Amino acid sequence: MRQIAAVCGLLLVACTGPHTTGGLWAEQNLEQEAAIFRTSEEQRAQQAHALEVALADETLALEQARVRGELEACPTSIRQPWALSAGNRVRDTIRIRVYDDPARIAALAQVALADWRVRRARATGERHFCGEASAALAGQLGERAALRVLDELGPATVVRNDARSSLTRTKREPMVDLSLYAVGWTDRITSDAPLPQYLAAVYGGAVVLQPRSSQADPWWQGREPAVLVDEIAPVYPEWEPDALYVTFGGA
Repeated sequence: MRQIAAVCGLLLVACTGPHTTGGLWAEQNLEQEAAIFRTSEEQRAQQAHALEVALADETLALEQARVRGELEACPTSIRQPWALSAGNRVRDTIRIRVYDDPARIAALAQVALADWRVRRARATGERHFCGEASAALAGQLGERAALRVLDELGPATVVRNDARSSLTRTKREPMVDLSLYAVGWTDRITSDAPLPQYLAAVYGGAVVLQPRSSQADPWWQGREPAVLVDEIAPVYPEWEPDALYVTFGGA
């Protein structure tokens, strides 16, 4: 028995080492457990992101199918009144989920532009918009004129009438602001155009324009908003064409 006790004592000493203590051993265990916990948290985040991307891809496929269906009947024999796209909110959910994915954002821009051109064909009866919509779905956004007109616009504030939140956002990440306003977590946002104008048109609210530093009339003053958007939409694939349309005076 004495020999067994001696051997057990030697084993304990060998396990802890000449300069270690039981407290240090416990601390090492805690560090290992914390590392495992962090890894599992990262894995959960990755799984959640993968689910978000999968949902975005599924929604994008449905939106592509919807626009292709609209394109098959383009243009209609009877002109249709102009209206904002029913796909704006749908595409916003995709945009929020994949805002940091250039390839998916590019695919989304193609669908949005095709949707715009199909609606232009139906409103005007001009068949060439149908061909341009088909080209947009194929990834051909068209010639990009160097018209960075949004850079000439100042900030604006959108305020929702039924204010249910005291949270005010001021010039943060546009996709974050879009998400917060869309779900009703904030009812007042100050940002550069065209975000405030778009939020007001699609999600409700009123726009308060900030004073312009220059009194000179902008060069696009008096131009038809839809025609202007035809020219500049390919320059701004990150924005819905409807966002540009309402910013430049479209109903």
